[in-house]
Amino acid sequence: GLDVSIVYLSSGDSKQALREEEAVEVCKYLKANKPYFLRLHKTGFNVSLENVKKIIRVFMQIQPDIVFINHDQDGDREHQISYQLTTEATWRYNMEAGKDKQINGILLYEVHKPMQNYNLVEDISSVIKQKMLAMSLYKTQLNNSKVDLAVEGLNRYRGSMHEGVDFAEAFQIKKLVSLFS
Repeated sequence: GLDVSIVYLSSGDSKQALREEEAVEVCKYLKANKPYFLRLHKTGFNVSLENVKKIIRVFMQIQPDIVFINHDQDGDREHQISYQLTTEATWRYNMEAGKDKQINGILLYEVHKPMQNYNLVEDISSVIKQKMLAMSLYKTQLNNSKVDLAVEGLNRYRGSMHEGVDFAEAFQIKKLVSLFS
């Protein structure tokens, strides 16, 4: 029920068009806004001021309240770069944005490597089937790996660590200005 925008920093190299079509389908299924594709691979997927500014331009359009980004210790090198770019863009955006347009929260999530430290757990048992169906729409990525099964297994593990929960997602709150603003 939230207004959600998804920013894809990269769409891959050789299968970009197909991956972007899949991403659009995922966003439709999740009832998220039309996705943003920054295609950073074309100009160099690295930590640079140019790439930070591209993310800031998207933030200016969507004016997010909370940003979700993979955690900084994720096992995928591009995810580590994504973390660096997005946290830097968030800081710079908040320096430029008016007080009423600032990003009030940054929540880190798990993808390839579980987080050692987290401080928020959300029970997703009621939506795990929808999550897995959304994951299944990323067909080109699932051709090479079984990341969907890994994600489901991680969600089952996180749920088993909490009484009465079958599936859960863990988050690390990097920044949270207020719960009640």
